[in-house]
Amino acid sequence: MLSKGHLFSAVLLLVLKGATKSRCAEAQISSGFNFLVIYPENIAYFYPEEPHNQLHVTALLDNTEVTVVIREQIHTETLAAAQTRRFFIYGDAELGREGVSDKVLRVNSTRQVTVHAVSIKAGSIQSARVLPVDRLGTEYLVPPVPQIQGTTQPADMVSPNVTEYTPFRLIVVNAEKVNTVNLEGEGNNTREVELEPYHATQFRVDGDKAWRVVRAKHPVAVLFGHPCASTLNCSCSMLYATLSPKPNDKMTFLVPPPLSQDSEDQTAVLLSQDSLVDSSYPGWPLLELSSIAILYRPGLLLPLIPQSELASCYVVNAIPDVHNFAIILVHKDLTAGVRVGGAPPKDLTWRALAGTNYVSTVVNFSLDNNIIWHTSDKMAVYYMGEKGNATFGNPALAVSQISDYRGCVLSPEVLEIGSEALAWKESVKFCRERNLHLVTLSSSALLNQVEAKVRQESTRDGIPRRAWIGLRRSTLTNAWYWINRAPLTVSNWQGANPEGSDGGQCGTISLEMGQDYGWSRENCCLDVHPICYREPHLFPMQ
Repeated sequence: MLSKGHLFSAVLLLVLKGATKSRCAEAQISSGFNFLVIYPENIAYFYPEEPHNQLHVTALLDNTEVTVVIREQIHTETLAAAQTRRFFIYGDAELGREGVSDKVLRVNSTRQVTVHAVSIKAGSIQSARVLPVDRLGTEYLVPPVPQIQGTTQPADMVSPNVTEYTPFRLIVVNAEKVNTVNLEGEGNNTREVELEPYHATQFRVDGDKAWRVVRAKHPVAVLFGHPCASTLNCSCSMLYATLSPKPNDKMTFLVPPPLSQDSEDQTAVLLSQDSLVDSSYPGWPLLELSSIAILYRPGLLLPLIPQSELASCYVVNAIPDVHNFAIILVHKDLTAGVRVGGAPPKDLTWRALAGTNYVSTVVNFSLDNNIIWHTSDKMAVYYMGEKGNATFGNPALAVSQISDYRGCVLSPEVLEIGSEALAWKESVKFCRERNLHLVTLSSSALLNQVEAKVRQESTRDGIPRRAWIGLRRSTLTNAWYWINRAPLTVSNWQGANPEGSDGGQCGTISLEMGQDYGWSRENCCLDVHPICYREPHLFPMQ
């Protein structure tokens, strides 16, 4: 069964300066149209308390129709931009210990959404970022099983018949095509399984079944974890992570120090080369690896976000009755660019991260905000939650890799220097025919941003010496104005007095090197190249 409600959140941010694009850069973007969700066994399928699993779906755009399907149940909602709907997924959708299952939940939408899955049973809570189907992979590297006293240690305690001591598991979730899945393990151990559409299968990861690679003919999702791993308070809790597809290149990770707080001696990063590293590893907390990296501490398996997969804006969903906070790691020069909702977090104390150029802080998180973004760079954001002695979390839901001082960008601004020189009036028409307008430089921030874009364009051949902007002088009042009626609060006039009686009535901007993009007044009938512009489409701030 499915139902809906409201939510709030907790996050951890990691901002890295100067992030560059790579072949992996698209992989972490979490918005899409089609998703697969599975709810693993939590504590035990026979545990007397019912699970209260949740599914958070957030629409990026208005009039988004969302359909949630599990077995014969279908539920459809139409969401507005920035609206999050919370569905309750009841116990009959949770996996037991069956080898193959059809308990795969599907989320389909007409416009882009993000999906956040949460498993809750008693005090056992885990959350997961759900990637869209088109960003799943066909090859995954499996991390080593963490050494957990009372679960995997001593080794002779591990038994499939006792919940706390059952082996770790791999769960492979298939999409819409009949699929062949191959597992490769130690000692040339292999296994092949055929999966029907929208089915999942489970494998033990222990001893001679220590699988290291998952390969599939068609894309699949892969989860790694345990239904009831021992925690710090001598109880057990669900422990799962959604694996990322095998990386193509060597990657750099930063390990957020707050994640090991109060558990430093039990915190490690699991690597897919069948090894783990801790704070004694050279370079820690900055790691350069040829593998995926999953941080383990009692009660938490957290996939770390590589530097190549940073984004500028994240949707952050939340769970009621959970301790909410944000831990931020940011380059020391970029702290001012972090935004929570529509404003920068206040009254922060930044602490240096030893051996790096990064600093960290803790910020209380408002229940009303569900967007984390940066004004000028990319960052990594981790959703985190605490309840009782349980800590859980996941990489947050990235929706944009484009930074902008105005907000979270869903579609980027457009700046185009016209290829043909035209009179000012014809330039206005030229831009409008392209669903653009002559650029309006109505604020210092926009002026700086447009100048940076023009500077990038100026590296190509044939850039004009000057261009029309949307600045005009009134023949009635002689006052200068922007044609979109924005207030004329900043200026960058160059040369002759713009208020003088002689000279032209239309504004241009210099594109010549060394001229500081100064403005000048010109005869409106001169043929000059136009700069056409369209503002970015931003995610609504609540």
